[in-house]
Amino acid sequence: TTFRGTSSGSLKGCNDIMTLLLLCLLVSLSAAFQFQIHSQRSRRLERTRHTTTPLFAFNEYGTESIRNILKQYGFAGRLVTLNHDDLSERPLPAELYDKGTWKLCLIKGLKLPSSSKADVVKPPLLQVLVMDDNGLFAENKVVDIGQCTFIWSDFNKSFHISTTDELVKTLQSKYSEAFQSLQSNILTTEDAMQNLYNGRIANRSRPPAKHHRYAPLTKKQIPKIAAKFPQFNHLEELLRNLVKVGEDRSSRMVDSVLAMDYLYTDFCREGDDESLVRRVIAATVLTEDATSGGRFKRRSCQFVECSSIIADGICKSTTLVNGGWIALDPSVRAGTEGRKFAAATKQPKDANTSSPVLTAADERIAHRLECLAMGDVWKNDKSENDDEEKSLELDVREALSSMALPLTADGATRALVQLGRWSQNDVENKNKKAKVIEPWSAEVIDAARKLVSFRERRQVEIASAKKKSKGKPSLIDGRVDLSSLPCVCVDAKRATFRDDSIGIRLRSSTGRKVTPASKWEILIHIADVSNIYYDGNEAQFKLLREAAERRGQSRYDLPFGPLHLLPPKALSALALSTDDNSANECVTVWAYIDERDGRLIEAGLERTIIGSPKALSFDDATNLLEIDSQNVPKSLTNTRAIITVAERNLSLWSQRRTERSETAQKREKRLATKEFISQELRAAGNVARDDGVGGSFQRSRGHRLVDSSLDLYAVAITSLMKQKKKPVPRAAGSGVDRGGRLGTAPLRRYIDGMCQKQAIAVLCGHGKPLSLDECKEASKLASRASDTVANLRSTKKRDGSTNNKQRGALHKVARHISSTGARKLKAVSSGHNNEVVILGTGAVARCRGVKGTLKGGEKLLIEVITIDPEKGLLDVRLTS
Repeated sequence: TTFRGTSSGSLKGCNDIMTLLLLCLLVSLSAAFQFQIHSQRSRRLERTRHTTTPLFAFNEYGTESIRNILKQYGFAGRLVTLNHDDLSERPLPAELYDKGTWKLCLIKGLKLPSSSKADVVKPPLLQVLVMDDNGLFAENKVVDIGQCTFIWSDFNKSFHISTTDELVKTLQSKYSEAFQSLQSNILTTEDAMQNLYNGRIANRSRPPAKHHRYAPLTKKQIPKIAAKFPQFNHLEELLRNLVKVGEDRSSRMVDSVLAMDYLYTDFCREGDDESLVRRVIAATVLTEDATSGGRFKRRSCQFVECSSIIADGICKSTTLVNGGWIALDPSVRAGTEGRKFAAATKQPKDANTSSPVLTAADERIAHRLECLAMGDVWKNDKSENDDEEKSLELDVREALSSMALPLTADGATRALVQLGRWSQNDVENKNKKAKVIEPWSAEVIDAARKLVSFRERRQVEIASAKKKSKGKPSLIDGRVDLSSLPCVCVDAKRATFRDDSIGIRLRSSTGRKVTPASKWEILIHIADVSNIYYDGNEAQFKLLREAAERRGQSRYDLPFGPLHLLPPKALSALALSTDDNSANECVTVWAYIDERDGRLIEAGLERTIIGSPKALSFDDATNLLEIDSQNVPKSLTNTRAIITVAERNLSLWSQRRTERSETAQKREKRLATKEFISQELRAAGNVARDDGVGGSFQRSRGHRLVDSSLDLYAVAITSLMKQKKKPVPRAAGSGVDRGGRLGTAPLRRYIDGMCQKQAIAVLCGHGKPLSLDECKEASKLASRASDTVANLRSTKKRDGSTNNKQRGALHKVARHISSTGARKLKAVSSGHNNEVVILGTGAVARCRGVKGTLKGGEKLLIEVITIDPEKGLLDVRLTS
């Protein structure tokens, strides 16, 4: 009854009151619910206070969110989760950074840091077993995550090793094999590392693909993401580092697994013991490259998150971003090295020389400056208006600019003089003084003069000793006198310094047993350069050895002339003299070959003295072998007899070796391919030289005679040293498995001089033999110098320049296509990456879509995609 009389306004007020009461009730219930949750969480934390530290008391949803963020932006590929229990049962190998080098270690567990703050998430420590310098796991340590360079996270999946003891023994054994392989130095690491570097830099510049579901992380997004997880104070730094490295698809990161694929071209099954050896070698090569101022910089593992903690301060598990090596930006790397080089020229010089002590990167720049000073440039011919200065390598430009010198050949020359590597002398010519630049320091030039005087005194001493012997065979200063036996030196027409000759000797004259197999011994003489490598000689010769060590090898492909291993005066004193009545000191291999089947019966090494060899060019030797005996001039009768006997024996030996040796067969295929390519290039207008320069490779009878004699010399030295169980210094790529030469060109290659020193010390008792470590060091020095040349040549190849011969060949191809309409042409692979030579024209091109290296000499059918002779453009692809 009461409500009937109530007005509508009063009824509305009652509804508002009811709504307010209902809201109050809901707020009260929510507060009670929140209080209950908070109480439960507090009780749970209180119950686990003895096993949990406030260090990791964070929202459990935060960890998964961080992982999702990394996956969302493409960084999941390098995430690694370490579990303490798993590590206790099966330790995980890792590469540990220690005092500038790397060491193999086993991660055995996780441990909390000694001190921490309640509101800061800190990474755990790693319990590791570290391998010492002797290759033994001997030291237990606790290290930071940042000391780990790369964790072999795939190891336990690939290698099924049941116990920790077995794992330790396996790794120690394979590490020892890897160390021995590095000592033999058979890998061409420079090309492999440069290709790896180029691949990573190119990978970084790849545009994002449309089919990828994630967008790249930007720097602007990082602070916003990090603000969502305030308890993870390391998150912002982690994300910034990952952005620098790049997401998985376009990352600049490399590691030992990736480097292994570049160092070795042959297949190795994952999980084989050989792959362990290769991984250790790859880790060592990457470390050495970074240490010597190379292409890569170490990037350590980075902490992501850690789970709850079990008793005794041990972390249950942790997640990391795996580390490795990051490819440096080319401009940053080259600019820094150039400025350091300029600063090095202003530093105090070494006490014994006028040159400062240089790093490996400095030596590379110095070598490039030498090539530039000799007229070698990296000019890009795509446009006639290109600035030559811009075509120089950045480190050379930066070095010259920092030294306030012009970016020209003259500027490079002045830089080398300022460095002390080259010298400037005043020479009087027609009563006028002129300044002459020598590509050697003043100390090296002076040492070369002293070597000339020393060799002149030796000539007098040898002549005096021969008079006392009254022409009878004798030993002169420990050398066998073979000056009465004629010999022949076959070399290129342009040869200035001759370092090998061929002779024969009656077996009966040696007192050794003569068999029906043959009555002759083949003699292969190599110029003796031990004066500059022998430790017992005068101190000034050490300067010549160091100069040869720095340069590594002679260069004959430079526009302004050759850049020799040693000053010409020194080379002239050491080379074989063809002047009458001269005495030449040699290291001679004698070989007794069965003329029935080509078998090498016996061989030996002697320090000898020979007379003046008869000098012949390759063409002269070929004509002399092919001419009828009745038409041979009397002055060349003995010469023809010598090379005829030598060719007969050496051909039989070479044929037998090719039939029985897989290494010899592979080398024969490479040489045949090289000769075929040379013939095709000559069709494009290349000058037919006889010294192999500029694609002029030939294999006439004169060439084959010398080639087989030097092969026999190398095989004999290798076999004799193997019998003595002594190491030999070898250059990269000259291993026994490739049929590489050994000690045959000491006037052109530093490593051959060191090999000769070791051979006469071991086999002739002259001097102290080199230890295994000394042989390894000599090999490294030689490889470093040759790698510099290889890197320089590869840089020029990448430059895209085109010479007139190539343009002429491209015009031939264009005319053929225009007249026939056929764009499919026959070609042959050169054996250099994906390079092919079009038959009949000599045009050289690289095939699109070909990964790896085409087999040398393989005949192919290619299709011309684009051709522009004037611009030097030729794009081809394989077709059928």
